This record gives sequence, C-alpha cells and structure tokens, in this order.
Amino acid sequence: MKRPQFSDSLLPRRGGRHPAEITVGHRDADVVGDTNRPIQIAVDALAARGGGTVLLRAGDYTCFNAVRLRPNVRLIGEVGKTRLRRAPSAWCRLASDAATSQREIDPTDPALFKPGMGVCLYDDLNGWVHTWNPLTVTDITDGRLHLDGYIDADRRAEDGGNGVVVNFFPIVLGILADGAGVEGLDIDAEMRNAPPGVKPPRTAAVYFWRSRDVVIRRLRIRGNPGDGICVAKSSERATIEDCEVSHCGVQGIHPGSYSERAVVRRCRIHDNAFDGLYICWGIRGGEFTDNEIYRNGWIGFRGGVSIGHQDTDCLIARNHIYENARYGIVFRQKTEANGAHRAVVRENVIENNGGRIRDFRKAGCSLPDEELVGAGLYVNGVTRDLVIERNIIRETRRGVGRLQRHAIVLRPGVENEMIRENEMSGHPDKAVLDLRTR
Repeated sequence: MKRPQFSDSLLPRRGGRHPAEITVGHRDADVVGDTNRPIQIAVDALAARGGGTVLLRAGDYTCFNAVRLRPNVRLIGEVGKTRLRRAPSAWCRLASDAATSQREIDPTDPALFKPGMGVCLYDDLNGWVHTWNPLTVTDITDGRLHLDGYIDADRRAEDGGNGVVVNFFPIVLGILADGAGVEGLDIDAEMRNAPPGVKPPRTAAVYFWRSRDVVIRRLRIRGNPGDGICVAKSSERATIEDCEVSHCGVQGIHPGSYSERAVVRRCRIHDNAFDGLYICWGIRGGEFTDNEIYRNGWIGFRGGVSIGHQDTDCLIARNHIYENARYGIVFRQKTEANGAHRAVVRENVIENNGGRIRDFRKAGCSLPDEELVGAGLYVNGVTRDLVIERNIIRETRRGVGRLQRHAIVLRPGVENEMIRENEMSGHPDKAVLDLRTR
C-alpha cells in the first residue's frame, strides 16, 4: 500500500481554522493516494473538526479495509468516474486458536498480511465473526498479527475448527455516524480469492450501524458477497436514492432492524441472490417509491420486495417489479403483534414474476408441490388493514412461460384489506386467489 502524501492545505491555517472540504485524489489533491488510507485520513481530519465533505476525485481506489465514516462527514465522488474496489482477499489458516478477548492472531502465513488491513475470522464450527466490524492489523511481529481491538468470539484452529483469518470488510462503514453521507461512487465489492470450501462472509458493501439521518445517494454497487446496502440497528430516517445495486450474494437493499422511516427511492435493484428489497424488522413508516426491482431471488428463491415483522404504516408505490424468482411482493407470515399492518401498495407495475417448482428443486430448494410460487402479491397472515390500489399486475409472457399464476394471493390471517382499481391481466389462474375461503 502506498504511503499517502499530504499537501499544505491540510495543515492548520492561520488562527487554527481548517476548511470544511478536503480533496483526495491520485494527484493535485489535499491528500494524495489510491487506497482507502488517504480517504480515511481525510474523513478523520474532518470528524475532528465536527464534520465536512471529503471530495474523492476521479480514479480507482483499492480498499484493504473499510472506509469508516464519522458523524456529519460526507464522502462524495465523481459520478461514473470514482470507483472503490475491494482488494483481492488475503487469507490463510490459523496456526493457533483465536480466542475471545485476545488482540492477536497467529496465521500460518503472516507474509500475506500488512498493517492497515481489515480482518475477520471463520471456523467450520461457528462460522464468521467480525465481518461487519472488522479488526484492523496494527502491527506484525514474530509472525503474529496485532489488532486494534479484541476478538469477540473464539475461532478454533484445532478439533475440527479449521479456522481461517481473512482480509474482508464492508467497503463503506458507519458506526454511530449520525448525519453521515456517501454519494457518487462506483463500488466493486466482489470478493476475489475467497477461501475455498468456506461459506462466503456476509456484510453489506455499504453498512451503517445505529446511524441516524444518513444519506446514501447515486452509488453503483456490484458483486458483494452479502447485501448491497444495509442500514441497521436503529439507523432511523435513512435516505437511499438513485442507487443501482446488483449481483450481490444476499439482499440488494436492506433497511435493517428498527431503522424506522427509511426511504428507498429511484433505485435499480436487480440480479441479487435473495430479495431485491428486504424490509427487515420494525421499519415503521418506511417509503419505497419509484424503484425498478427485477430478476432477484434466483439463488435464494426469493422475490422482489419482502416486508413483514412490525413493518407497519409503510408505503410501496410507483415501483416497477418484474421477473423476480418467486413473488413480486411478499408479506411474510407473522403474528398479530408482529404483522406489517396498514401498508399501502399503490400504483406499482408488478409483472412476470415466478419460476417453476422443478427449477427450484434443481438448485436444492425444498418446496412442497402445492405451494404457490408465482404471484404478483403474496400476502400471509397476520396482516390487516392493507390497501392495494391502482396497481397494474399482469403476466405478459406466453404459454408455459406464464409463471405469475395469480395477481394477488391472500392467506388465512389477512384481515380488513382494501383492494380497488387495480388492472389485473394475463394470469393463467384466478387473478385474486383468496385462500381464506377454502
């Protein structure tokens, strides 16, 4: 990794005042470099002053660790010209157990690692740890990696553990970063040189943890092993807009637990392995509007939009949702206390969703023959006071390709719904299938 260079503009100005903007670039910038390190230096400098904007100039920046955003610091690139790219992953087996509360790791090949790298741990007994909040290598002495924090859980080298240490991390990470923002970046998050035979680590390419009022705008994210974007753990009032998220290994965009009033709008979410838009737990008052959500779920056998646990009073409007593997929109099975009550599904175009049972089984997914797979909206109980209005829900494919078999499916436990002024056409079976009356 190149050592970043500094210009005089980062030094205190007369009277001790600093600019609210810092530029980072390959040349002719306040901080010069082409890795995550100069970006982090600029972020931390602005955080010390109470916030500001890092202007990341055009070019490719190789990330060996997460760019950790701080409160009230924005990271802004040049749209279509600034790219963050995950470095090929360094990994090797553990030479000895990595134990809870240690600050050292003993790898079998320490030469693969460098100070500044973000690392996480895996073993066959327990899976991954530190994927979303990586530990940073601060020094390497006598073959031992010294870390900036404590290991949270044991990962074993012996007794069938087969533990490994891996250079892996979110590309952009905000922890308790209220008011932070990221904008105008292409993010190539693909994990190259992953450990063979190990389930890929899961974290989002852009991940915010308990960070309120964050803005994520005009990003293009591709290929992350986990989610594309996740705002989680009460990251309230997050705004995600004008982003493209594709080819990620789990969800595309994931408003996470109790991140109320999340807004996702004007995004393209496609070709992700599980749900395109996964509305997690407690996303009360969320707004999901004007998005294009397509071709998701073909690995995890999921759909375009999934909503459920305590996700009350949400608006899903003016989206184009099509060619997803299982459903266009699914309301997950919940209890009365935990249902996605009072949702409004309005003025969406929902078309050509669904796949064949035999195609799911080919990939190892076990589904009963009688389970309905292709539907525009699939509403499980307990869900009440749902409004479905002025949507176009259609199947336009021909012959055996008409796999969105129903426009709307209502399961037992759905109550007091209002379905009105929808245009439903082309389905090979009943447009509205009400399973409560069977």
